Amino acid sequence: MIIQRAPLTDALPFDLATVAEHCRAEASEYENDLTRMASAAASELEVYAQLALLETAITVTLERGPARSVFDLPVAPLIDAMSVAVKVDGVAVDTFAVITGQRPAIRFTNGRPCGLVVIEYQAGFGETAADLPQDIANAICDQASALFDLRGAGDGKSNGMSPHMARVAARYRRVTLA
Repeated sequence: MIIQRAPLTDALPFDLATVAEHCRAEASEYENDLTRMASAAASELEVYAQLALLETAITVTLERGPARSVFDLPVAPLIDAMSVAVKVDGVAVDTFAVITGQRPAIRFTNGRPCGLVVIEYQAGFGETAADLPQDIANAICDQASALFDLRGAGDGKSNGMSPHMARVAARYRRVTLA
């Protein structure tokens, strides 16, 4: 499975002034550092929790089709069920239903498709950082603060995910049973 992300907005998924206040730093003095650290925190949260923070076009390519008739969309939240498009061997199909919710999925109604399957949809909480849930915005600030406080720490052990961000990421991350 290949997952591609294409941002649909140029906005940053955080408010720099809020990050600076959380880090107890002057935004003007540390603007580049804080932007870099908050961007890293947001990217880490997106990958770990399988989220798109801001509006993003998602393309999923399956070389052999899905293993089951229900396919979990790998990046959430789904913006609009109508944004989901499926192609099988380059031909658009509409024999599927979209399952919405915190972890969206597609249910193929005519059995699972075989061949090269490409699924396209839009995911994200909105266009700007103001659209993010408060717990996610706080987690980004907390992780950026942890990175900011540990600048130059050379032990390699103290720069993991902050406990707050780990809890928030776990809350949004999909859990599957094999």
